[in-house]
Amino acid sequence: MLKVTELTKSYGDVTALNALSLTVQEGSVFGLLGVNGAGKTTLLSILNGLIGIDSGKIELFGLDIIKDRKEINSISSIIPQHLAFYENLSVKENINFFASLQNASKSAISNAIEINSLEGLYKQKASTLSGGQKRRLNIAIGLLNNPKIIYFDEPTVGIDPKSRNEILDSIASYKELGITVVYTSHYMNEIERICDEVAIIDKGELIKQAKLDDLLSNRSSDKILIETIFNTKLSSLGLKLLDAATIESSQKELTQLLTLLENNQIFIKQIRYGSSNLEKYFLEVTA
Repeated sequence: MLKVTELTKSYGDVTALNALSLTVQEGSVFGLLGVNGAGKTTLLSILNGLIGIDSGKIELFGLDIIKDRKEINSISSIIPQHLAFYENLSVKENINFFASLQNASKSAISNAIEINSLEGLYKQKASTLSGGQKRRLNIAIGLLNNPKIIYFDEPTVGIDPKSRNEILDSIASYKELGITVVYTSHYMNEIERICDEVAIIDKGELIKQAKLDDLLSNRSSDKILIETIFNTKLSSLGLKLLDAATIESSQKELTQLLTLLENNQIFIKQIRYGSSNLEKYFLEVTA
């Protein structure tokens, strides 16, 4: 449904995309991964008509991204990392303003508000919203044209875990509405949580594209990673340390290990269940 073929883009002597090819299936949540400078932003900018291409071809729902730009714009939306609304306006005023620019239907407006849980914030000034609420308003504005495909450029940067969970839950539900999602993030746990398929790009080239389940097929569900606040006592306790503050354990040993940490006044920052093969693989192929 989205097909990128031999896409090349350069800025002077710097090649941002080098004969990049990938395919995104309709109705899927597609994760786009890459280190800073890998070409992700350039690709999203091209897909949204913000910059041109040097060579290659892109088709979206059978439409040519250059010849059929106007029609593609009407069915596409990008949710930028930066906040793209007016802080001095209320939530309602922002929604109404951007809805009028896009000739949004009442049902599209209602869906955007409901999906992002903005009903109780409708009269509130945008500048007074929390970081997570501002992100939800940002996303709601991107839904007003009732898009068939949405591009998310790291939408959870700088927000609290509760807001992140709410946003990820809403994005995961878009599949039920028939919306295709292309999602970029530096948080591997987000990609693992919501994506069906993943593409890793590096230095403008495709390194790997695969179903997420295939990349995680060897994931160990028994492994537990305990991140602690660094304490010099750790190294003397005979524990399996991944680094100076992270302990690897199993579910069977967890209770005994937590007691040991408590007795030695070693404080825990977080506990993660399962080892992320996606993160391991990403680090290996982009080294």
